[in-house]
Amino acid sequence: MDIFNILNNLEKVDQEIYERLSPRRKVMKVFFNLGKKISVAALPMALATMLQKAYGQTTASTGVIDSLNFALALEYMEFHLYNNALTVTPSLIPNEDKPIITAMRNHEQAHINLLIQTIQSLNGTVRSAMPYEAFDYTKVAVNVNTSYSIFLRTAMLIEDLGVRARKGQLISLTANNTVLAAAVRIHSLEARHSAQIRLMINKMQLTNMKSLRPWPGQRRSDNGELIKDNFNDSALGVMAPIYDKDSTATNSEIKTVQAGISLIGINGNTEITVAPAAESFDEFLLTASAKKIASDLFIKAGYKLI
Repeated sequence: MDIFNILNNLEKVDQEIYERLSPRRKVMKVFFNLGKKISVAALPMALATMLQKAYGQTTASTGVIDSLNFALALEYMEFHLYNNALTVTPSLIPNEDKPIITAMRNHEQAHINLLIQTIQSLNGTVRSAMPYEAFDYTKVAVNVNTSYSIFLRTAMLIEDLGVRARKGQLISLTANNTVLAAAVRIHSLEARHSAQIRLMINKMQLTNMKSLRPWPGQRRSDNGELIKDNFNDSALGVMAPIYDKDSTATNSEIKTVQAGISLIGINGNTEITVAPAAESFDEFLLTASAKKIASDLFIKAGYKLI
């Protein structure tokens, strides 16, 4: 979750949000420039202050609070994976990788703080904190807390899901170039997190994943041969929904047509086959699909994302 996604989600359920703040273009320009000048740690307070001025003593609509609480649940899911490894099973992570995992954990904690402060600034009720026990990280294998390779593969799946979910938010931003440009940059940063985890997995040269690329794409055998019609490169069938088509649109990671134009052999470039054509773009997931996939794969019985 990021600041521009928060503002975009607020707009979906409160179309007057930008009128409350100030004219839309002005507030986005001011806040985007502000983000360049202050630290990440200070951004939660800056956003909370801005929203409190917008809503004053009134309470935001239920839809606004629900949207933010859903985002908060997803942040807990990501935070606990990294935090548990660092604090409960610290020997799991090699010393050379601890700074990377620590940075990711700290990012998730900052997002949690941001969302809590934002909900409070809107006079809303913050959902109860979700504990580590609410999440099922064992879909890759039950030894996620004792096998570093299983831990990384689990992180890869969660990060890949997050990238597609974030891109799904861009659809409703096309009318505002300022917001769209900022959101695309943030989406790019999230994709780099995924790429980092994938590079760490590739470095380990695990069986069935020796040819893993830094980006989601067509699955390759350990000797580099493409596996036909298989774009779930996690090598886990149960995780196929993360890379499959959206529930309301036929866009999966195997997609080779963009804007109605086939990329295969485009402009006579015969080297552009199915794999490079499909891997050239990240494909989005709409919010409803992201919720269902996250719930089905990572939430234990008795708990809800919202």
